[in-house]
Amino acid sequence: MTKPSTKLSFKRNAMWAIAGSAVTVLSQIAAIVVLARLLTPYEFGVVTAATLINQFALIFVEFGVGTYVVQRSDVNERFIGTAYRISCFLGLLIASLVFMLAPILANLLDAPDLTLVLRVYSIMFLIFGWYAIHDALTQRALDYAYLARADAVSFSLGYAGVSISCALLGFSYWSLVMGHISQMAIRGTFLRLRHKNLSQYQISLKDARSIMHFGFGQTLSRIASMIASQADGYVVASRLGVTAVGTYGRATQLVMMPAAQLGQIFDKLIFPHISRTQDEHKRSATIYLNAITGICILSFPVCVLIWVFGESIVNFLLGAKWHEVAQPLKVLALAIPFRLIHKVSDPTARAMGKTYSRAWRQWVVAISLVSLVLILSPYGLAAIAWAVVVVSVVDAGLMVWLCFRVTHFQVYQLSQAFKPGLYAGLVALLAINGIMEVPFLRELNDLIQLLLACLFFAVIVLFFLNNYLRRLKLT
Repeated sequence: MTKPSTKLSFKRNAMWAIAGSAVTVLSQIAAIVVLARLLTPYEFGVVTAATLINQFALIFVEFGVGTYVVQRSDVNERFIGTAYRISCFLGLLIASLVFMLAPILANLLDAPDLTLVLRVYSIMFLIFGWYAIHDALTQRALDYAYLARADAVSFSLGYAGVSISCALLGFSYWSLVMGHISQMAIRGTFLRLRHKNLSQYQISLKDARSIMHFGFGQTLSRIASMIASQADGYVVASRLGVTAVGTYGRATQLVMMPAAQLGQIFDKLIFPHISRTQDEHKRSATIYLNAITGICILSFPVCVLIWVFGESIVNFLLGAKWHEVAQPLKVLALAIPFRLIHKVSDPTARAMGKTYSRAWRQWVVAISLVSLVLILSPYGLAAIAWAVVVVSVVDAGLMVWLCFRVTHFQVYQLSQAFKPGLYAGLVALLAINGIMEVPFLRELNDLIQLLLACLFFAVIVLFFLNNYLRRLKLT
């Protein structure tokens, strides 16, 4: 089985990926608005603490197996059969370990309610191991239309639908648990239906060794990346308690929700495409730099909007009882561009086969974040958020440096890639400040001011994005 051919253009793939992510973001916002009014910070905190453990455990279930299926230039049925069995075994193994270790993990975070929650969540690892290779094959085929439908339906019906329904029935934090499990089950069913039964394929010990070698390096990098992106949450949970992690988790969710979806779009697009052109450095560099430009245009204005209207955003989306979310939210917004630069750089490095080069950089970032967060944790959630911003800048710099080495772009080209986003952010800052200086607008309530700012934000982003897309067509 060789590299799959496809008639789908990169532009069409991008549109499908954006459409799927847009539906997911809208569903997430709707779920946040409703659930924040039905559940307390403590209830969110229990699930957020469990999610931190689940995300770490999921690294070992994935073990880079699906990534290798997408990245490898040529695959055959024996290779796929081997990858599928390894994935299923890892799902069963990690599910069993989490189930057994749940009391110890709950005790470490001083949250007794976590024991049963973690044991129920262990079902997710079985589900993921069951469909991970089907997901990888769908990405490899660049079937973004189907992935978009799977993501949109699974989140809208699975997470949002089930969580809100259960919360209305008074199921407390179990509403979120059932929503997460339902989302993964629906998505897994979608992807399983797309491909025939992979268990009929034979296995190969040679392929197994190749998968494990790649997976070890991938897992080292993912562990470091996980610590680098989630260490603040672990420290908040262990040092400040479950209620604090519920508050901080909502700030992180509001800031990183659009960032995560944008990152997934670029991951889905960049990784398979650069994997196919990994020997063509100039073409790979062009894809990477174009992605940098796109995320800068989108992210710098978002930073400005959240920084200026953080309190209004929290009151509108979450309600008055979540006012403590505003300050860490505003600070974390400054990390959005740098988090997105990582999310573009990481799949580029993976596609170029730089697994171990990624790993040591991520460990540097992880150690830096843990150290800084521990030092600043006595000063509250906002101080922890500043630690995240500082380390995000370091992380972005290290990953851009790696991509510079593997794609051989010029420093001048990188500076040109950043310029449209910086201009868009500056224009957004001037426009929003202008709104705040108009006397009669200052008399309006916070919601009207926020809506006006969002309108200006949309116009500015569309203007710069349109110019950028037109320039792409010319080049």
